[in-house]
Amino acid sequence: MNNNLANFLSISRIFASVPLIICFENFDIEISYYYYSILIIIFIILSDILDGYFARLSNCVTDFGKIIDPIADKTCFMVVLIYLIDQYQTPDYYILNPFLLFYIILVLRDVIIISFSLYNITQNKHVSQANNSGKLFICCSSIMIVFYIYNIQPLIAQLFYVISLFLMIYSMFLYIKEHNFIRKK
Repeated sequence: MNNNLANFLSISRIFASVPLIICFENFDIEISYYYYSILIIIFIILSDILDGYFARLSNCVTDFGKIIDPIADKTCFMVVLIYLIDQYQTPDYYILNPFLLFYIILVLRDVIIISFSLYNITQNKHVSQANNSGKLFICCSSIMIVFYIYNIQPLIAQLFYVISLFLMIYSMFLYIKEHNFIRKK
């Protein structure tokens, strides 16, 4: 039962990205959308914490859960990142949109990680889980995104942007190292 709940929470995060974008797009129309978006973000964060908790509590960490959880995280993350790319299409960022750069590096990173993962799944029957550096990257990036979306402390937002870029690249190298280790076994 807890495993089904864990997977349900992961899948619900994917669907939560739709009303979140609707809220973002309507900030200027009605203030209630601003508050709804905060509630949706809280739901996304709590469901991410709870899905892993329920899976471990019931001792039912499955390959499907290992796959759907990061897909749900990435879906929410990418949807919000695309929104920020659109919001920062201003003359100040005409040449180099910081979120477009972030997005491009993230896509390259994920293609590399997914390629290694698919190789290990097909060749070694091994499904990797998220590692701590990847979780820290998502956490810092999520904080950065919240700071930018809600216009909170621009200097702190920029600091989290730089930290997130570093963690993105660092976690990619750790994932590659792990996948190479598994491949060589």
